[in-house]
Amino acid sequence: MRSTLDEFTKELADLKALVESIDPVNLALEGHQNSLVRQYVSVRRRFDYAAFAVALYTSFEKFIENLVAAFAVIESGRLQYTELPEKLVKKHLSKTAEMLSRGHIGEGRYVGLTELDIVKNLFECLNGIRPYTLNKNAVVAHDLNLRVDEINKLFAAVGIEHICKRVRQSDALLEWYCQAKELDIDPRDGVPATTVEERINDIVERRNQIAHRGGNPDDLPGVDGMNDALGFIEAFSRSVFAHTISRYLQNHHAASAKSVQLTQRHGDGPHKNGTIVVVEKPAQGIFVGQPVFVLVVTTGARWGRIQSIQIDRATVDAFEPSMAAANGVGVALDFKCPKDTPLVALDADDDVVWGPQGTAPAA
Repeated sequence: MRSTLDEFTKELADLKALVESIDPVNLALEGHQNSLVRQYVSVRRRFDYAAFAVALYTSFEKFIENLVAAFAVIESGRLQYTELPEKLVKKHLSKTAEMLSRGHIGEGRYVGLTELDIVKNLFECLNGIRPYTLNKNAVVAHDLNLRVDEINKLFAAVGIEHICKRVRQSDALLEWYCQAKELDIDPRDGVPATTVEERINDIVERRNQIAHRGGNPDDLPGVDGMNDALGFIEAFSRSVFAHTISRYLQNHHAASAKSVQLTQRHGDGPHKNGTIVVVEKPAQGIFVGQPVFVLVVTTGARWGRIQSIQIDRATVDAFEPSMAAANGVGVALDFKCPKDTPLVALDADDDVVWGPQGTAPAA
């Protein structure tokens, strides 16, 4: 799933570069000696925005679909087909039948697929064969543009209910909202639901206007408006990602025998804005660079790596159970850990979530 966010982040970076280039390029063209080039500026503004609006929605839609599909595939490796969420099993069956009845297999979004592949996958699912392969196009099928209700339905099918409500208190979306509204304190109830709905509707409507009716130069937002749309979509998407990763970590690692449970010492921290915690003596060893995470109901998962370890004010590269730690073990993190919330460290990397050491956390 991390690769899904990485790809989306790169696409957003390209769109940011496009937006940053608009004013300098237009300024250069407006001063051009050739009158035809100067006349081109107004046309370019319209088509720059058309490209931006379509690309932003397309990248967002692809990210949501790919994230839902990736999560479903991972869950299919853990569960039998009949153990998947009931909504997913029903949708997979009905949408697979719909794909076959409509035809066009091998065309458009079905390029690379054959009817035989689709039927074979469904046969394996229905007959309890393991491993089995889900028809991804059926998993992510939707008839309408990705507004709030449609996004909720996509995630509900794979077992994550009310995703657009959940993200309203996520770190990335709250940070975006506070910056946009110039707030010093996070709103108690999170980002207003109307804000999320209206922002997504605006992006969908602008994309539809470009795709179906063409752009109106008198109604096009400027660079600030485009940057604002980019900021919202990135924050919303990272928040969706954090809650999806939270469910993945809960299902695969939170209670695993291979994980190390780290309990914060009551009344001791966290320190340094929540990035340093003091934990009770771990029953297993921990080390600098080790992947670690915390699950927070409101914000979703936070994850990263252990940055340093201290025992009685001495910095060490690793802690072993044989070491004395009467005052607990200090653990520095690269993310904020809420007070009294248990941490979980993994004995090895999981590249579904963690990138190579030295890279920043994905969210």
